[in-house]
Amino acid sequence: MKNLPKVLIVARGVWDDAGTSSTLSNIFQNYDSTKLSQIYIETKKPNTRLCQSFFQISEFALIRKLYKWRTKTGRRVDATYVNDTDIARKEAITMQYVRGHRSFAYNILRELLWHFNGWKTKELQSFIKEENPDVVWLTGSPLILMNRLAQYIVKQAGKPYCIYEMDDVYSYRNCGSNPFKYIYRYFLRRRVRRLMQGAGQVFVISSKMKQEFDALFAIDSIVLTKGIDFSNRSFVPSLPSQPVNIVYAGQLIYGRMSTIEKLATVLDEINKKDKRLVLSVYTATSIPEDIKSKITKRGSIILHDPVPYTQVQEIIRESDVVLFIETFEEKKKNIARLSFSTKITDYLAGGKCILAIGPDNIAPMEYLQEHDAAITVTSEQEIPGKLEYLLSPGIIEQYSRKAYDCGKKNHDKGIIDNMVFSKLNEISGYESITAC
Repeated sequence: MKNLPKVLIVARGVWDDAGTSSTLSNIFQNYDSTKLSQIYIETKKPNTRLCQSFFQISEFALIRKLYKWRTKTGRRVDATYVNDTDIARKEAITMQYVRGHRSFAYNILRELLWHFNGWKTKELQSFIKEENPDVVWLTGSPLILMNRLAQYIVKQAGKPYCIYEMDDVYSYRNCGSNPFKYIYRYFLRRRVRRLMQGAGQVFVISSKMKQEFDALFAIDSIVLTKGIDFSNRSFVPSLPSQPVNIVYAGQLIYGRMSTIEKLATVLDEINKKDKRLVLSVYTATSIPEDIKSKITKRGSIILHDPVPYTQVQEIIRESDVVLFIETFEEKKKNIARLSFSTKITDYLAGGKCILAIGPDNIAPMEYLQEHDAAITVTSEQEIPGKLEYLLSPGIIEQYSRKAYDCGKKNHDKGIIDNMVFSKLNEISGYESITAC
């Protein structure tokens, strides 16, 4: 597709091709980089060749502006931008710590900071005017502040926009018994509904989300996941190693650690006589020493330092089985209810047997069961039996093939690119403009 509209992307995080969340890079991998720009609020520098123009809003600058009103809170940066000052390094370290120990109280403090509107600057207005996008791409967020920012940018740009929702930003199911979370979600819902009603197109991450959002907002959303390039990719069958090598690469947040602990107990039991299964875990999540000692003491689980996203595919290729997990904890199991982890697409692309453990009513598990693309475990009681089933002759090879076939059928990048780019042309009216 030769004629493409200029797209301004609004997202919380900085664009990082090597980051753990690579969805943005995947979607715009084959787009014209000169027609992309991004506004973000993370205290990091861009790391991508797919986009050349960025605007960063610094939350640390928003704090400084409270007592030093001349402080500039936003600035234009580009893909070669480097900020290695002591202040920048301290800000990055602080934000990494805060996100690792996030709490609802921290979110409220952030909202109060943004409420003073120190981010509404001439620099931000100038950036939007200079980029002059044909369409604005909004990455959905469960934060009110990001939805406020999105509404402001859409108004300043005066152009059509689309939204890509990847989390449950509307239901009350994640609020638990905290009345303040219900209040927060009430005001978030008002922002979300307003944006949904004005969007030229809504993209969603899963079929389950599409079903709910279409009914809630009277829309016809489009399911959009990461695409897989099959042009130079074929299925390569292989015999499992001894012991079978299971790999998990990802965060152990939102209660996933409890699932790992249960899995460790079962693996130790299976390996009591002969070591038949070993789980290698690559995670950036901080694990308490007592839990670390508990799950690794018998050698069934090996903990590794986190690796860059660029190495994840190589780790998958060397594995026999790849693990997808969510929690069974009542308070946390709804967090991933409508989501579709980027790990699943990476696993399908690798053509490896997937072992998926989690509640049967969340979107990822429903998808894998519907397409028979994984060995699924939907209760803690099923774990021992399903691990023994995994060791049955031919099962790992059989589900490796099923995963590859599912990816090729449902996630072909060429088809996804054509759909997304055509839709951007359609809602922006760019094709009709260039034809005149």
